[in-house]
Amino acid sequence: MKRTILWSLVAAGSILLNSCNKWLDLQPQDGITRAEFWKTKEDVHAALIGIYSSLNSGPVEQQLFTWGELRADLVGLTSYASDDNRLVKNYNILSTNVIADWSAIYTAINNCNLLIDYAGQAKQADPTFTEAEYNTDLGEALAVRSFLYFYLVRTFRDIPLKLKGTSKDTDIVSVGQSTGDAVLKQIEKDLLQALDWIPEYHVNTSGYNATNAGRVTRPAVRAMLADVYLWLEQYDKVEEQTAKILETGRYSLIGAALPEIFDGGTMETIWELSHKNSSENPMYNIGVIARRPFTANVDILNNEIFPSNEGTDIDLFDSRGEGILYGMSGDLRKYGTESPDYYNFQLYRVSDVMLMRAEALAELGRGTEALALLEDLRTKRKAIKATDPNIEATDLEGIILFVFAERARELTFEGKRWFDLLRLAKKDNYANINVLVDLVTKVVDANVRQSAINKVRDVDSHYLPILETELFKDKQLKQNPFYLK
Repeated sequence: MKRTILWSLVAAGSILLNSCNKWLDLQPQDGITRAEFWKTKEDVHAALIGIYSSLNSGPVEQQLFTWGELRADLVGLTSYASDDNRLVKNYNILSTNVIADWSAIYTAINNCNLLIDYAGQAKQADPTFTEAEYNTDLGEALAVRSFLYFYLVRTFRDIPLKLKGTSKDTDIVSVGQSTGDAVLKQIEKDLLQALDWIPEYHVNTSGYNATNAGRVTRPAVRAMLADVYLWLEQYDKVEEQTAKILETGRYSLIGAALPEIFDGGTMETIWELSHKNSSENPMYNIGVIARRPFTANVDILNNEIFPSNEGTDIDLFDSRGEGILYGMSGDLRKYGTESPDYYNFQLYRVSDVMLMRAEALAELGRGTEALALLEDLRTKRKAIKATDPNIEATDLEGIILFVFAERARELTFEGKRWFDLLRLAKKDNYANINVLVDLVTKVVDANVRQSAINKVRDVDSHYLPILETELFKDKQLKQNPFYLK
């Protein structure tokens, strides 16, 4: 009977979700203990389904979007936005601001930890649980955990690095905080291990396959590694990982940017959070409906990112601009226009990989190759001359800025813009800090703009505070020093 209840929970996508206020208390709601679970390969696979369910259940996606867009320039706020959102937008952030709530992310991380901890127990008990199946399940859990930690470390910097699972109150052990560098080293280590364990694809087919796109594959791990190496300014490793993704021949641009790309179902997707036949996409309610809190920053998008083609052919327009992936009123059409909405949330697409590779190539002095990748992407997306800086292959810094401008066009609203701007600003020991100063000048309300400019010059301000409730629960946690001033 208990096993039946557990399977029904898995089918509902709620296995292993937290049952109380403590951020690491994750005892299953029906009281099933680990002694009654973790006995077969089916138990482990059910736990893996639970991991993916915890990603697309809503809160995780919203945090990925909010952390990656709110402090940047392409997403604005409507009158329906919360005060906490508005305070973050104006760089007036307190340690009580719920935007810094990391509980949903750590819940999903704990789901990964439980599988990593106890899958071996099931392997010992179930003789049909093969080494390949075991490695695949373990590798996917490692990769998902690494992906989530990468968002956390870029958002908070010094964070708890929890590598053991918690299934009940008595399991909770404080781990304090690890430095951002230590977290990044763990992420790299785990992703390299996952690379050995996860198969190239779960279903052997030449076209798009929902299973291959919705679960972590080896190319998805390589995309994560490339992303991490970009953050670490290790461009030779970015070049290596992106080359191996593109060499598979499994991913390609479909041409002009169409809703189908973001709905899920094209050869562009490397990894996506799937909503098909399961849960609705939460992005619809925060970026599309009339009473949405988030809106496309149409003024900046139309004037700086997608300017008109005046002087050449004003009737030409970029396929990613207004009327296609966002509306004149600011609705984020990239996430669908009908309710209920089941658009998938894109985590890595082939265009992202092309742009990561172009940036790395420019940093390595291979400007001609970088420009060729940019030209391929822009031609297929019908980019216009107004956004073509006509850069020479020897102008490597110009090419790098061109890549970042193209990332703004290609990855708008996908939870990546703030991290791109921060990455550019901090490069070479914050040689480009004015990138963030210029950003603040554009997006912050005039009455607090100078204060925000002063704040953003302090590098500690680039990371969110730890919530006061977390500091209260764990006395080993230390607040980001910027929020102690």
